[in-house]
Amino acid sequence: MASANDREDLKGLQREANYDRSHTSDSMAARLANRIAGKSVVITGVSPRGLGADAARAIYKHNPKLLILASRTKANIQAVIDSIGSPGAGNVEGILLDLSSLDSVRAAAGEVLKLTPVVDVLINNAAVMMVPEYTTTKNGFEMHFGINHLGHFLFTNLLMPALLKSVDGARVVNVSAAAHRMTLVNFEDPNFANGTKYEPLLGYAQSKCANLLFSHALANRYGSQGLLSFGVDPGAVPDTQISRLISKEELIRQGWFNEDGTPKQATILPKTIQQASSSYIMAAFDPAILDHNGACITSCIVDDSVAPYVLDRGNAEKLWVLSEKLIGQEFGS
Repeated sequence: MASANDREDLKGLQREANYDRSHTSDSMAARLANRIAGKSVVITGVSPRGLGADAARAIYKHNPKLLILASRTKANIQAVIDSIGSPGAGNVEGILLDLSSLDSVRAAAGEVLKLTPVVDVLINNAAVMMVPEYTTTKNGFEMHFGINHLGHFLFTNLLMPALLKSVDGARVVNVSAAAHRMTLVNFEDPNFANGTKYEPLLGYAQSKCANLLFSHALANRYGSQGLLSFGVDPGAVPDTQISRLISKEELIRQGWFNEDGTPKQATILPKTIQQASSSYIMAAFDPAILDHNGACITSCIVDDSVAPYVLDRGNAEKLWVLSEKLIGQEFGS
């Protein structure tokens, strides 16, 4: 629940701010500087030219107590640390996290808990997009579902004791996408009949639906204990590397490129990296959304255009139960 001070902050923000695509990570972080200072923040999937890296850069300017950057490679972590610039008041730590391996996820969560007993903000940013051929994780899950959802599901739940110790109420941010509107999670067969019915775009879309359902489930299960969870749709961001696996043939097949291989005129206005990651900052720190636990943030506003099935409590619970079954571990509420 919002405190009296939060209510006053909310009134001020509503008067002063026009939360739309004109915001950048820097402008949003500056506005929320007093909310960032002293916080312990974990961001997954950081890599050069990525949204997670830009969010880390903007957050670090405003003196978090601890910033933990998780990635598959030491090179990615070091490159992002180098890009942050001059040191702030807080510490920056890197941990190796391979979301395609449940063993790696468990080890990474253990490293986080060694670094800090309290996590105030967890931004689940890591993702793969439209893997061309059916591929499975080290534990046999379809790659999108395994990395984009199941790895984060386990990581978040292993960090839950530290999240619930946050004095101001922790936040979990799950990065989704507009593609969630394409399909509900196939609760009976998330592995596409062992790949025989695999479609790259549907694989990605299913995982992005799962991200929003997971946010909803976290709000349902832990909201009474002070946890806030939000999805984020960052929008179309051509300057990142997430779409690197999409072949030109697939881009043409999906109708995004012309037959000659040139991009079609965009029907959705693209965003810069800084515009897109501003929604990360808002979801992670803004008091204006305290009363919207479980919602999706798009262009720094609460998005009321999400697919109805991601708001369904029954679907959120189905995903939770399925996820526990797949990873072989149950978590209380």
